[in-house]
Amino acid sequence: MRYDVAVFGGGPAGAATALSLKRLRPSLRVAILEASSYSAWRAGETLPPGCQGILQSLGCWERFLGERFLQSFGSRAAWGGEQPYDNEFLFSTHGDGWHLDRVRFDRMLSECAQEDGADVLQDARLAGSQWAEDRIWRLVIRRGGRHEELEAGFVVDATGRSASFAVQQGARRLIGDHLAGASVVFRFTRNNMPADTYTLVEAQEDGWWYSSMTPDSHAVAIWMSDADLVRGRGLHAAERWMEHLRRSRLTAARVALADPETAPGIWAAQSQRLSQSVGPGWLAAGDAASTFDPLSSQGILKALRSGKLASFVAIDCLQGLTAAQARYERILAAEYEQYHAAKTWFYGLEQRWPASPFWRRRQRVGRQP
Repeated sequence: MRYDVAVFGGGPAGAATALSLKRLRPSLRVAILEASSYSAWRAGETLPPGCQGILQSLGCWERFLGERFLQSFGSRAAWGGEQPYDNEFLFSTHGDGWHLDRVRFDRMLSECAQEDGADVLQDARLAGSQWAEDRIWRLVIRRGGRHEELEAGFVVDATGRSASFAVQQGARRLIGDHLAGASVVFRFTRNNMPADTYTLVEAQEDGWWYSSMTPDSHAVAIWMSDADLVRGRGLHAAERWMEHLRRSRLTAARVALADPETAPGIWAAQSQRLSQSVGPGWLAAGDAASTFDPLSSQGILKALRSGKLASFVAIDCLQGLTAAQARYERILAAEYEQYHAAKTWFYGLEQRWPASPFWRRRQRVGRQP
């Protein structure tokens, strides 16, 4: 099978790339190659205000509303002091945020892309690639226990922080820190579901808590710290994780009436970028190009915008206008520089634990990775 554009990764960045490509150039043959079957739990449950415009531009807004995700009316943070402060979205010109079921959200985007004419191949993993002299990618895909071959004029790597295609082309992942999350999903009964749908961030001596409500009477609580500190506390064990939760004030109170539904899941959350995000016939988008600290609350929105931008570059490159790749690389570099400055400033607001390894590492003034 031959495609104009093959998109590896069917998350928000990959789906947005395909959706935008089909809206800009309906005749393009586009494939999304997604490693999963959209069934396992995915982190990243909150979509901040400002999402309506990008979803409308991708043709998904009405479908999004039909999913009946849970509205978020603000965020709350106990950071730099014990007294929490609120950021109410009521006063934002961008409207409310949304608490998502990420599996449903990602599946919805891929279905929208499929309805627009893109092929969506699930359980498909990259096994090999070759950029041929005729400027066509020869790709080998492992799917359903078999190897399949396909061709593409351009490849978009939207495989998340693994950046598997870009790394195969020689790009290096530049790691900025070693942040990790230890998450547990809780379930409320219909009678004790809190009315408060704020996202909550609570700083503590060796890291910080994130919690939010999700649709269908669920909540997620995530302990964010450096990977060595998470391992050292044994937070992969449910008893140790719950013991650590009880040391918090606001987060523990929030889920006090809920029952844990999952064992702790440990996942990487480090800031990183690529040594190169473009190459002959390819580019990286979304988390494959760069990942931001969850504190930024920009993960999903950034991915959608990145995917849309990637579609513009892909179209230019298919027409031989490869200068678009250099512009794209400059945009990504400027975006990461702005993010790094904001991250350094925000972590610098918390000065209560100067001897803590976690906070001491973040008070150092250093260059970007």
